[in-house]
Amino acid sequence: MMPTIVIEAEYDGKVLIPKKPLDLPVGTRVQLSLHVEQNAEERLQRLRALWQHFEENPVDVPGLDDEALRRENLYEDRL
Repeated sequence: MMPTIVIEAEYDGKVLIPKKPLDLPVGTRVQLSLHVEQNAEERLQRLRALWQHFEENPVDVPGLDDEALRRENLYEDRL
């Protein structure tokens, strides 16, 4: 099994160009798994949209008071 190497690269429209030289012999076969990074502005826009969604669609969750959280009220005493 081949070791895993993580590299950063840019796509120039035709090929992937590594940010740093690769220590691989010419002709080495590899498998690629790509993680495409979003730019910061896209991530920020998605987070704002998600925040807005949760503000507009709050989840109605019943609250628990301190008494309801007491051990005696959560578990049955066992003999």
